Amino acid sequence: MSVKVVIADDHEVVRRGLVSLLSGSEVKIVGEAANGEDACRTVRKLKPDVVLLDIRMPGKDGLSALEKIRSEMPGVRGVMLSTFDNPTYVARAVASGAHDYILKGSSRSELINSITGAAAGQLPM
Repeated sequence: MSVKVVIADDHEVVRRGLVSLLSGSEVKIVGEAANGEDACRTVRKLKPDVVLLDIRMPGKDGLSALEKIRSEMPGVRGVMLSTFDNPTYVARAVASGAHDYILKGSSRSELINSITGAAAGQLPM
């Protein structure tokens, strides 16, 4: 089973790295966004299983984007991706409807497990 994912991160090098890292797995990147507004539009258009969102982006941040996405499309799961191991961010992510909160330093298998787990509706890690 392949899991359709939209990646939202304001750094192109991070998006490209994630696309490369996830290639050859059951995770299929169907779209990319550079900010929260773009993420909302892209998810609305492509209807992925999971949206992988950076927390801090210019304009609408990942948390605001996730709230909007979850309110419009409750079937789309959200996984927050961050460099910040910050309990406040984790709590806000959960309150915004995130399925998981994963650090950018995570391994390929941790990232794949988080995304596929979110798509399957498993409990967050």
